[in-house]
Amino acid sequence: MRTLFVAVILFLTFHIIRIDLGDGTIPLASFFGNEQPCTETTTVKSIYVTTIQGDTIESLFSMYPDAETTFVERLSIFYSLNPHLRNQELVGGLSVQLPLSKAGQENCK
Repeated sequence: MRTLFVAVILFLTFHIIRIDLGDGTIPLASFFGNEQPCTETTTVKSIYVTTIQGDTIESLFSMYPDAETTFVERLSIFYSLNPHLRNQELVGGLSVQLPLSKAGQENCK
């Protein structure tokens, strides 16, 4: 009986300590300080290009290559810069914005 009583007391003690470590007052202690979150800002360099008849997105990307980003990343950036081209083909005389490369800055202290 004594063993069962000690086991229940130990279980309750360990359970309370585990809950306190995860959600309780210990993570809220003052030794954590006021940390600033690290944010990374990414800016996309781009240029404006006027298309001619027969141009495709792939041909524009090949005329203005970018070794830093993949084709899929560059395509998603292209559609975010030119949302009006999402469901249509390129026509001659259209001015589109082509992404060239990404420049990132970390704001950590």
